[in-house]
Amino acid sequence: MKLRDLIKINDATIKHGVAINDILFDALDGNLTLLTVSKKEYRECLIPCIDKGTHEANGSYIHQFEPLFDHKELIDIQIGQILAIPEKQIKELTVNQQFSEVELYKPLATAREDLVMDFWKSEREVFDFQKGFPRYPEITLDDVYVLDRELLLQVEKTEVTDVTPSNTETASRTSLKVIGLLMHHLAKSPRYASGTSPNKSQIKELLIDLAEELDVNNYGLSKVDERLLADAMNYLEDQKN
Repeated sequence: MKLRDLIKINDATIKHGVAINDILFDALDGNLTLLTVSKKEYRECLIPCIDKGTHEANGSYIHQFEPLFDHKELIDIQIGQILAIPEKQIKELTVNQQFSEVELYKPLATAREDLVMDFWKSEREVFDFQKGFPRYPEITLDDVYVLDRELLLQVEKTEVTDVTPSNTETASRTSLKVIGLLMHHLAKSPRYASGTSPNKSQIKELLIDLAEELDVNNYGLSKVDERLLADAMNYLEDQKN
């Protein structure tokens, strides 16, 4: 994966004609990978922690945890390094349009199966009760990238599989109009007319005969619902100028 393969999602909305929320939802569904790019060289100190639950103190609820300082891990980030955005942070982008930068570094820590722990916290988070620690920058939608080719394939896939109700409805109306016109054309022959209207029963028999003549499987034709033909005739009447 290279920087040239990425496109900012703000630019992707223009290039591919897709909404930002659709990109975020596709990422949550596992169809797209959301990324960001480090703007600096940086070292983060991560500390594994054991969850001690939430406790009330003086009317406030405090999340308590036990830091395992002996097992801290240093994470080095390079400028221009591509970082994956975790699922939880994609949800934050969807709801709040931002999340804390430190959440990008925690998935880079080594999986510690040999250690009883619940989550990672940065050294700054562990000591956040002390003054003088600056807040982490926020990652916003302006900082989010997607793989250009991956998004293009997803857009093409959606265009092929997504048949909207309006398109289906339009096709159905057009089909009724075509059937109705053909029925009235056939009704010019007395054989396929019933008074001044098309004879639906005779037209159904004609369809069966044509299928046999053209060696086409006639499955379903013998049981064709004459209501379809009636609907076509009624729709054609509604369409007259």
